[in-house]
Amino acid sequence: MAPSDPSTACCSLCSRRSWCVVGRWSDRYGRRPLLVICLGVSALSYLVLGSSASIWVVIGSRIVTGIFKHSTTLCKSVLADVTPPEDRPKVMGKFNGAMGIAIILSPAIGGHLAHLDNGFAIVCSVSSVIFLGNCVVCLGLLPNELPLHARRPDGDPSKKDITTTPRNEWLSLLYEVEWKVFGDIFVVDFFLTFAAYAYRASFVLIIDQMFAVSPSTIGYIISFQGAIGAVAGFLAGRLSRFQGSSQMVLFNSALVQAVSLLGLTFAPSILLIVMLLVPLSVSATLIHTATSTLIIDRCVPSKIGSVTGVAQGIPAIAGMTTPVLAGLAQEAGVRGPGVLASVAAFVGAAAAGWAAHYRHTTRKTGT
Repeated sequence: MAPSDPSTACCSLCSRRSWCVVGRWSDRYGRRPLLVICLGVSALSYLVLGSSASIWVVIGSRIVTGIFKHSTTLCKSVLADVTPPEDRPKVMGKFNGAMGIAIILSPAIGGHLAHLDNGFAIVCSVSSVIFLGNCVVCLGLLPNELPLHARRPDGDPSKKDITTTPRNEWLSLLYEVEWKVFGDIFVVDFFLTFAAYAYRASFVLIIDQMFAVSPSTIGYIISFQGAIGAVAGFLAGRLSRFQGSSQMVLFNSALVQAVSLLGLTFAPSILLIVMLLVPLSVSATLIHTATSTLIIDRCVPSKIGSVTGVAQGIPAIAGMTTPVLAGLAQEAGVRGPGVLASVAAFVGAAAAGWAAHYRHTTRKTGT
């Protein structure tokens, strides 16, 4: 959904612009320094946010947060560095599952803290402490040297060739990405993310208008969906091995997502909606895991951070376009966004199917 306030919009915009550059710098200078800097600055930014009474300080702190809050991208790069290719679906799935648990717990914890005196300041302070704790963990557990691919034979990483300046680095990175290698994943990811966002934008409205359920029931349904996704994350490795390659996992999961969204759009009862949320949540988790695995597997080691950063921008683009198109679809009726989401998901599934067939044919012919 669209950002609800100017500070959030600033944070989102700055985050989208800096994803690529931070990933590239982690390839050049190492994961640990970038993670420590990003976590430390984010901690300070949340501390300032909670203690400020000025709207300009709030906006400034959110801009800083948007520039430096890239722990997810950098953690994926770290996992790619230390995980063998055959174990990546399992590891990435557990990573997504852990994020799912955090998404379930954090609103509940934040909501309770917000009701206390100076609740907002307390929430910001707790967030700051969490960032600092993660920073300490990075200092204690992550290796201090550069990734192997970033080291020069002479042992001096400072002599590494740098052909771009900060001003043009973002555009240069987009130019250097091998779009023929990653283009199919980016296209599939865009349509499937757009589909998920479009349906999510109208989910509460649909079940409220069609079935007149209470807000608490809606909350339980959303929590149930998150719990299923988290469990699926921890089982992603087994599910991926059962289906074969990550390319087939992506295609099958995209097809399940499309069918689930279509069923949810025209479901005649709240019970059927709850039942269809199970395959939708599982497929969403497997899609995230498969896309991350495919992107990393196709990367040369020296560009894992860079390409992962670019890939993070695809959902951001989908998030920017969804509110406008979903709003227009809403004008056609309460099921409009659901139909739009279903169409986008089927397009994504078709693209994933074509990519799976093309990759399989290419491997057989050896071209």
